[in-house]
Amino acid sequence: MRRVFGRRPAPAARNPRRGSGAGRGDGVWDTHRPERRVLAVVRNLASATRMLDVLPVFHGDPRIGVEFTVSEGSAFDRELPGLLRDIDARVVPWREAVHGGYDLTLATSANGGLHRLGRRLVVMPHGAGHNRLVEAASGSADVASGLAAAQLMRRGRVVPAKIVLAHEEQLARLRESCPPAARIAVVAGDPCFDRMTASLPLRDRFRRALGVRRGQRLVVLSSTWNGGSLFGRMPHLLARLTAELPVDGFRVAMALHPNVWDRHGAYQIEGWLAEALNAGLLLVPPRDGWRAALVAADAVVGDHGSVTYYAAALGRPTLLAAFADAEVDPASPMAELGRVLPRFRPSEGVRGQLEKLTVPLDVPDAIGMRGQAAANLRELLYELMSLDPPANPARLRPVPPPEPRGPRAVTALNVQGEVRDDRIRLDRYPAVLDDHAPDLLDDPHLVVDEGEADERLLTSADVFVRADPPEDPEAWAGDVLARHRGAEIAAAALDDGATLVVLRDGTRARLEGADASLCASAAYLLLVSGRPLAGSFTVSAGPREFRLHVTPPPDTK
Repeated sequence: MRRVFGRRPAPAARNPRRGSGAGRGDGVWDTHRPERRVLAVVRNLASATRMLDVLPVFHGDPRIGVEFTVSEGSAFDRELPGLLRDIDARVVPWREAVHGGYDLTLATSANGGLHRLGRRLVVMPHGAGHNRLVEAASGSADVASGLAAAQLMRRGRVVPAKIVLAHEEQLARLRESCPPAARIAVVAGDPCFDRMTASLPLRDRFRRALGVRRGQRLVVLSSTWNGGSLFGRMPHLLARLTAELPVDGFRVAMALHPNVWDRHGAYQIEGWLAEALNAGLLLVPPRDGWRAALVAADAVVGDHGSVTYYAAALGRPTLLAAFADAEVDPASPMAELGRVLPRFRPSEGVRGQLEKLTVPLDVPDAIGMRGQAAANLRELLYELMSLDPPANPARLRPVPPPEPRGPRAVTALNVQGEVRDDRIRLDRYPAVLDDHAPDLLDDPHLVVDEGEADERLLTSADVFVRADPPEDPEAWAGDVLARHRGAEIAAAALDDGATLVVLRDGTRARLEGADASLCASAAYLLLVSGRPLAGSFTVSAGPREFRLHVTPPPDTK
């Protein structure tokens, strides 16, 4: 591992004997007492998830015992108890942790009274390096949080034993902001990014978990926290983007910074995003899903948060919808990224801007020693504990599959299309978002699922659909058309996978080859074009193409 102005630490005072190998400590299994005790200090959900990236370097070694504590003073710690409870971690109160006599203390935030935790303290970032200017945290308006002397020094002494950095450029800025701290800094790489790159072979699995069909494009929106974020500046962009992208060609997912979830809670967030959720938006939970979403993404729309940087570094076409320059260190790679990535233009269509995106070629490097973070961190941390590392190689696990909230079924669709010879084209958009895309469609027809609750949509529907087979499909269709006099078609799924379509004049047809909603729209276009409900057609809906067979129901032959 490359060290930058590092000095070999003195043996740990609590236990100067160096261990000889994993599992060889006398009496480990009898007493359940590890040879070395490690304290993991977390401050908020973002710092906790980064801590969980690092701790696997100890996995498989019974000589190491890990306990957690929550540092005092964070404004975003409401979600932490749930995470620590879910992983069944041993949690030590802060007032006890400061007197715990640990052999090693790890912190993924430079804030929170770390000077009280002893000298064998290692501080690591919980984002893509150090980019953000947070004067309330760092005490400086022009130094990135995590690199400020006010955070790293106390009474003329550097508080950590080691400061872990992801890239040499961070060391260069640390030399400017806090020269004494630069002398104990170590460039070790980025375990978060390494986990994502290790997960790239799982891309197809992640896309299936998000419901992305073959040929669809997954667009991931990412917002950091604070007023300059994407969500802070453009709260209606989600609804607009979801409205303008056809449902057959695109899926849209949103990843909000954990601090947003912590501050407002899931109930409020889902309330704010109700329109987009009803139109099919996938909401990524705050702990882990965002990384899998980036691996699965075809394009990312972001801001000045770390997720946007990681997306560009992974080679994902990336568009900036917001960028708070005043919140970003102008000397950081994030500031440079803000200068090279294309910016969203509200006056232009969303789809056109996404289709013009290409893989970013000039991404400033903020991640060094790629693929080596696990090995580097293990060597550093075991050396600080005066303990020989295990013989097996250190490795980080791929990220888990995403488990998004939703998706909710889209129960109303505006559909436009055309019939040419034996081909039918369909373009389908969420109808619940008409207000965000008033000029998008030319003479569409409205397809409504019988589960739709909006009376405005029910009274305007041209087509009614039932996706699950009713007990008596013909009776259901007759009842629907009798109750909704403006509708022209009722379509019900059948037990064998086909669809029964009933027109207002009593004409019936059996359609095979697609789901009930697609069959119903194809039938509507045949109706308005004056074509009979019979024959075989090639139907395209976004990237999907299928053969549709239209025949009379068996009992009318």
